[in-house]
Amino acid sequence: MPPKRGKKAAAPAAPAAPPLDGCCVVFSGTFPGHSQSALLDQAARLGAATAKSVTKDATHLVTTQADFDKLSSKVKEALNRDIFLVSLEWLLDSEQSNAKADETQYTFRNVTPSPNPASAPSASQGTAAQKAKDSKKRQASPDADATSADQHDSKKKKGLEKEVIPNFGEGQIAKSRDIVIPLDEECHLVGYGVHVDPDGVIWDASLNQTNSGNNNNKFYRLQVLGSASGNCVTWSRWGRVGERGQMKALGNGSLDDAKRQFQAKFKDKSGLHWEDRTAPPKPKKYVFIERSYQSDDEEEDEGVKTEKDGEGPDCTLALPIQKLMQLIFNTQFFAAAMTELNYDSKKLPLGKLSKATIMKGFQSLKDLSEMINGSVPASASDIEDASNLFYSLIPHDFRRNRPPVIRSEDVLKREIELLENLADMKDASNIMKDESANGEVLHTLDKQYRGLGMQEMTPLDRRSTEFQELAAYLTSTRGHTHGVNYTVDSIFRIERLGENDRFGKSQYAGPVRDRRLLWHGSRATNFGGILSQGLRIAPPEAPVSGYMFGKGIYLADMSSKSANYCCSYISGGTALLLLCEAELGNPLNELTNSDYNAGENAKSKGMWSTWGKGMTAPLGWKDADCVHPSLAGVKMPDVSIQPGKTNVPGAFLQYNEFICYDVAQIRLRYLFQVRM
Repeated sequence: MPPKRGKKAAAPAAPAAPPLDGCCVVFSGTFPGHSQSALLDQAARLGAATAKSVTKDATHLVTTQADFDKLSSKVKEALNRDIFLVSLEWLLDSEQSNAKADETQYTFRNVTPSPNPASAPSASQGTAAQKAKDSKKRQASPDADATSADQHDSKKKKGLEKEVIPNFGEGQIAKSRDIVIPLDEECHLVGYGVHVDPDGVIWDASLNQTNSGNNNNKFYRLQVLGSASGNCVTWSRWGRVGERGQMKALGNGSLDDAKRQFQAKFKDKSGLHWEDRTAPPKPKKYVFIERSYQSDDEEEDEGVKTEKDGEGPDCTLALPIQKLMQLIFNTQFFAAAMTELNYDSKKLPLGKLSKATIMKGFQSLKDLSEMINGSVPASASDIEDASNLFYSLIPHDFRRNRPPVIRSEDVLKREIELLENLADMKDASNIMKDESANGEVLHTLDKQYRGLGMQEMTPLDRRSTEFQELAAYLTSTRGHTHGVNYTVDSIFRIERLGENDRFGKSQYAGPVRDRRLLWHGSRATNFGGILSQGLRIAPPEAPVSGYMFGKGIYLADMSSKSANYCCSYISGGTALLLLCEAELGNPLNELTNSDYNAGENAKSKGMWSTWGKGMTAPLGWKDADCVHPSLAGVKMPDVSIQPGKTNVPGAFLQYNEFICYDVAQIRLRYLFQVRM
């Protein structure tokens, strides 16, 4: 659910070193249920530097037996460089235990001869073990061919709570000689392409500047372009965000002069030399925005073909699942959501938005929050400058209106919501672009469904007891203040791949303490990210003051409370709601008012969850095995008893909220597609 407001936060404690600190991880091959972009971000969240090729800083290549057997180019390079070659289980087990797993337990059978006898897997990995130990505290160098930018992750368990920020600016380095950099959308010079120098530096700069006081919201685009005949120019375009602007080609035709023109303009607008583009922005100057150029996955095999490649196959999905995919991956709904949140998707489309930029946006809001709540002394001018920086990093289209200064918690909350939505929509965008490497010909909807990596998605029979019990839970827990009406289109029994295993290996799998079947709502456009990556906790870069009971996963026992976060007006009147099994623990951290530090306070008392107690709630509970045998021991409201007043002394909330601080506490159980 979107963040809540509340009381002032105390300064957070310094985080412990993440489990893969000092490692540099590369991926090769196809991992069912996981895209490489998701895995790159998962590794980064565990503290590793990441790269899309085997560089001098790489310490681990995560691959598959099939990729190892065929000696792919990355495997060969890893063997030659004498680094670890490990299976995906090494990463997952390191995450589960919150400690780096022993690499020697995750190696491969050597069924093909090594390209270099001295680098055979057994010898290679023994040598690499010592190398990894020696470099445990070493970070990848700033100019390493590594990136954490275009990532999105499974973000299970504690990864999101680690103080790890993706490397900014490394998306500016081409990872392949075959990469094609798109020309500026208003450039119509025929036969020209963007220059990439021998070091892989892409000569393409997107700059932004917002100044609320002067009603400025400007962009400046620079590209060095070259033609097949050898003629080179610097293309420039500038204007107000959301408008076409003015444009001009500069230079005398030589590459050297085009670069000089580019560098001079970049220095004039940003105050920085081109080679220092990732340095902190200069006051009153344009801000450099990293764009994502790389494809989100770099599998080396031929990708899956969809029906657009020829005579298309029929869709193999059940009709309700087909309709669900059409809803989740509807690009018109993406555009509407971004417009509603004032994001300028023309300036920086989802496909070009890097995760590093989103993380810098979160950090900018965190800095603003500390100024607004007074934990950092700041003048009105300081707050306006910080607000301008955020708008410069994350382009907004205010038309000709003055950009509003972010000086209140309400406005801050809305911008946090924007970044969280962008992160989830970025995941969905990755799935739509993702190409699995098994050569199959797939219908687009099958391809999208496969990209979610679900273990199960079963449409329920409307006549079944399971459907009827769940529908009754939905309709009977509508708050009297919400005025919500539902028409249930479909209910799906779901299971995310690996979620049961994660729960089973966690501390929450012991004797049942207080497990409940609870609601979670979000925009339909976010469900590509939610289903593929799971429910996630806000990153450390996000301001804690944006969350009423601290950073966690917010759940409800009244369906309409969660439904209010679905924004069904953006998705044609259709909403998606989750029912989650959550182990809350016993006792719970019971509160009647907001507390930004609720998560830390709960943990210090040995509690797993916070219960924000409301004035209206279900008055009776029953065992959810009446829905499905697998839910035995899990509680759900007994809707034969109408929700009513709780008479909790001092209750501030209208309805209950339950907040879990570890994603491993939660398993997604049901997905509702409803019209509202």
